[in-house]
Amino acid sequence: RIRPGYEQLDINAELAKGGLVPIASGAGHDAAISIRQRDAVLWGARLAPDEVIGIPDARFAHVFVPKGAADIDGTPLLAGDAARLAGAGSPAVMAGPEGAEILVWSMGH
Repeated sequence: RIRPGYEQLDINAELAKGGLVPIASGAGHDAAISIRQRDAVLWGARLAPDEVIGIPDARFAHVFVPKGAADIDGTPLLAGDAARLAGAGSPAVMAGPEGAEILVWSMGH
């Protein structure tokens, strides 16, 4: 039986640097909230206009765009859109002309 827990971490400074930042991880990332699922990581990014990043290579990934617009290898995603990827490698995500915020769950590294 796992005892419930609570952690809080301010990652605004890391997000301001650009690129993906581990928010919650079972894979032992520094500066991430620890979770018990060892093959899962929640990543976040605040992308500048036209900034390009790669999605971590994982068996499964779920990409959500809460703010702005982006595209994954040419497929557009607007605020509120999500994409589920399976065995996709490390596709490129490009922020739209006004930038974007994205969340990525990657599982099965």
